[in-house]
Amino acid sequence: MSPMNAFHAIPACGFAIACLGLSKLLYSHLRHFELLAILWWAQLVFLGLLTWLCGRCVYRLAFHPLAKYPGPLIAALTDWYTVYWIAEGGRHLELDKQHKRYGKHVRFGPNRLSINSAQASKDLHDVRKKTNKADAYASFKRFFGAEMSLTTVDHKEHTFRRAVNQAAITPAAVKDFEDQVTPHVEDFISIIAEGAGSKAQGENGWSSGKDMSYAVAFCLADIMGSVTFGRTWNAQRDPQYRHFIKDLPNGVAGIHLVGHMQSLFFGNLHKLLFKELITGVGNLMKVSRSFALWRLEQESMPNRDIWAALIAARDPKTGRKFTTDELISEASLFIIGGTDGMITSTTATLFYLTHNPRTLERVTREIREAYPLEVEDIGKKALDVKCPIRFASAELQAIDYLTACIDEAMRLSPPVASILPREVGPDGLMVDGEFFPPGVNLGIPHYSMHHSGDNFAEPLKYAPERWIPEERKRGAKDGSVPVSGKEPATMKAAAGHTDGFTPFGAGRSSCIGKYLAYQEMSIVLARLLWLFDIRLDPNSNLGEGVGNDLEGRGCRNEFQLYDRFVSSQKGPMLQFRYREELIA
Repeated sequence: MSPMNAFHAIPACGFAIACLGLSKLLYSHLRHFELLAILWWAQLVFLGLLTWLCGRCVYRLAFHPLAKYPGPLIAALTDWYTVYWIAEGGRHLELDKQHKRYGKHVRFGPNRLSINSAQASKDLHDVRKKTNKADAYASFKRFFGAEMSLTTVDHKEHTFRRAVNQAAITPAAVKDFEDQVTPHVEDFISIIAEGAGSKAQGENGWSSGKDMSYAVAFCLADIMGSVTFGRTWNAQRDPQYRHFIKDLPNGVAGIHLVGHMQSLFFGNLHKLLFKELITGVGNLMKVSRSFALWRLEQESMPNRDIWAALIAARDPKTGRKFTTDELISEASLFIIGGTDGMITSTTATLFYLTHNPRTLERVTREIREAYPLEVEDIGKKALDVKCPIRFASAELQAIDYLTACIDEAMRLSPPVASILPREVGPDGLMVDGEFFPPGVNLGIPHYSMHHSGDNFAEPLKYAPERWIPEERKRGAKDGSVPVSGKEPATMKAAAGHTDGFTPFGAGRSSCIGKYLAYQEMSIVLARLLWLFDIRLDPNSNLGEGVGNDLEGRGCRNEFQLYDRFVSSQKGPMLQFRYREELIA
């Protein structure tokens, strides 16, 4: 470039530089203003959220219909309180602790109230009262895509589904399941027999310890598969489904937990915060789908099963049948209902029997007297002797003391330990003398109600005799049986329950499989006690609390439950040997 051209280029460069400088200045000012605007809007949004949050807290603490009821402050403000205790597994104990502190009413959520009262249970579960399923049940449809009979809020739909399910498990229908049930019970007995000796061998006659929470769970899961789907899980012999059976309570807990705070679905927070529980939900969905679809493909089955009734069901007015998604959803109900509650009840019965030797001696004696050994069987090898006890037989049901032992175990350690919530209908509801407006959630804390001195005399004592009216009358005179004026004369094992005892729920949502459950639990326990002497493994305290408290985690004589809506448990660890008349 020439000097002259370079000279003339100077103003142009200066102008360009000036423009660049002005642009930078304007940009910096504009950016400053943008940042100010963003900051201003952020502060406004923050203040709005803070105002909304404070207003919400003030409403919940001072103006909500449940504001007058006592309870932990955190529970009145957020459902995180319930979410935490479901995940922790001790919600039933936490509720009991709060009821002992505050009395009959405990507010355990912003819109949730627990009422520890037999009268409240009667009022809330009256089929004539207008209540609905609480919002906590809604998460089931979010996971499965369809309602099941336990969770549907539509009363007509619920009535139809319940009628179908009840028709499939009437007492007459249950009797027909004998051929499906018996082989699994025999498998169970043969597994328990491994390592068992005879009384003549002394200490060497006892088997190694067996964790009954697993042994019973695998047996009942096999029974459930056969009677529901006509297909055994074979969990007692094959480990394929065992992980699912062990984790099933986690799946139920995951569904129930998210139901109490459905905002956790946003951004899949439930998967991030509660990975183990939500994995359990996935397993439940997978197995439910697998078994339901397999059963739908079968044109005929060698034995009658529950699923046949569901497939054939039609609404009498519309002709509508179950959709595939509804059948899958219903499958999960039978899987849960046909395993977890009975596992808890059966293992709890074994726990309390082995912690109460006099009761164990009596129920064993009554079973063996009802089914005496044939003379020619005495001295034989135990596994060569045919057991005469038959599933759902009149003779087995006549052993009242066995059923009383089961009921008393369910009273102390209920299968559903905390709450089955209900939502008050549009007209409001009177419950135990108090009016509750529409929309609030109410529930009965089963563990607390079963442990209440208002409902049972000496409530922490394992006393099956309280469930036998004749013994209650005699015991009232000499004090040998716990009796209080609040235990009604109609209180009887497996029938005529008091309002303060609800192990199967109550009202229109009570468990329809109660009769089947008693028959399955009875055959397992009776066969076990007929053939074996049993005792606690002296080297294990599995299932016990740790400490000298009267109840709860610190009580060694209380079977420890982990509340997952249904319950999970460990133990007891038991040892077995053949009864004295038989040899190994």
